[in-house]
Amino acid sequence: MDKGTFMTNAWIRARALSAATLLALGLAAPLAAQSVYPTPEAAADAFTDALATSDAAAMAKVLGPNHNQLVPGGVAQDDIYRFLAAWSKKHEVITDVGSSWLAVGDSGWTLPVPIVSAGKGWRFDPVAGKAELQRRAIGRNELTAIETLQQLQAAQTRYQQGVGQGRYASRLVSRPGAMDGLYWPEVPGAPPQALGPDALVMGPEVPVADAYYGYRYKILPGSNDMAYRIVAWPARYGQTGVGTFVIGPQGGVREADLGPASASRAAALRDRDLDAGIWVEADAQAAGAK
Repeated sequence: MDKGTFMTNAWIRARALSAATLLALGLAAPLAAQSVYPTPEAAADAFTDALATSDAAAMAKVLGPNHNQLVPGGVAQDDIYRFLAAWSKKHEVITDVGSSWLAVGDSGWTLPVPIVSAGKGWRFDPVAGKAELQRRAIGRNELTAIETLQQLQAAQTRYQQGVGQGRYASRLVSRPGAMDGLYWPEVPGAPPQALGPDALVMGPEVPVADAYYGYRYKILPGSNDMAYRIVAWPARYGQTGVGTFVIGPQGGVREADLGPASASRAAALRDRDLDAGIWVEADAQAAGAK
């Protein structure tokens, strides 16, 4: 993302202060023309005033008449307090290539709606803001996918050292009456599961809307169940994620962009396919944030 180091990992910093709840102030705001301000700082002040007073009409003027389309729902009071506390501690407007971004607090978090030049003044750009919210959501999903793969690797180690007796699980959810997956129903006398019930919403067959933080997962068994790879891909490419990620027993998450056909390509992957040159080491900046 070309907003400099400050904005590069904004989607990670957004976890500390939810962007989603800061942009909607009710569904009943009357239509009003969006205001234009003499400076980006004046626009930022107007946004903060509207948020602090829970003034839906004022927010409609700041972000435009369709501001509630950015994020449906209301604003949690705790999130308002967190934003205002961060604002009080520190706030500034950072300008980059014709756009400005409101940054609050010390975490580096920025409001996802940029302030842009408009004639002789400045206004918030709700269209770009909607795209930025989507980009950050993808980034959060991808970061969660990387962390989930690391947790699945740990579960495979527990399985191998426990009920697997040296072998790895070949699936996420065990077949009825078996313990060949990382999860199995709790029954009296049964050993502890290697993975909890989250496994039930991770598999390839899970509906898109129910996919685990926007991603699906699959174990690719190695020869004789003595090795494995676990692959994670976006349930809906470009909307819930971009990158496809993979991990093995030795750790180290790798990633590739398999394009719009990610779902079909990832579900059909074989272990040998993961040695192709398109796979690179995943870093702290997931594919959706690049």
